[in-house]
Amino acid sequence: MGVCELCGRGNTSVFTIFVSGAKVAACKTCSEKRGVSIPSRSTGSQTNAGPSTRGSRTSNQRSKFEVAGDFHLRIRNARERMGISVQDLGKRLNMRAQDLQKYEGGSVPPDSVAKRLERELKIEIMVEVENDNSTPIRKGSGRTVTIADMFDEMMRDSSNG
Repeated sequence: MGVCELCGRGNTSVFTIFVSGAKVAACKTCSEKRGVSIPSRSTGSQTNAGPSTRGSRTSNQRSKFEVAGDFHLRIRNARERMGISVQDLGKRLNMRAQDLQKYEGGSVPPDSVAKRLERELKIEIMVEVENDNSTPIRKGSGRTVTIADMFDEMMRDSSNG
């Protein structure tokens, strides 16, 4: 039992759905309103409330990578292990020391910079993301739904009913 992050209903079964790329805990009603398939309790199969989010991994799908959560510590620790300053690392990578300081402070570097840092510091910054075969929920118009869109829709629904 939990609380729906979309409508606020408490003490209800919640399901993890993706809305505009964000994981959200939603009750059955909110999930179905957004066209998400919910597993049936009796059979374990999915009841289809819209487009299915199930799918098999095909050979043309690539693994997805993102910057690790502790990337800034990995960068700083590796640089210090090598015994070089931020300025020296900047010269080696042809980058500004200020940018490197931002990355060591927690600003997420672009993928291309993260790969350069990995090579130079001999560390791993980019980590593989588990493929969950989910797709963003889209409105009929084809545009991605935001939390604000969903909130507006929920408020319209509550004032009409």
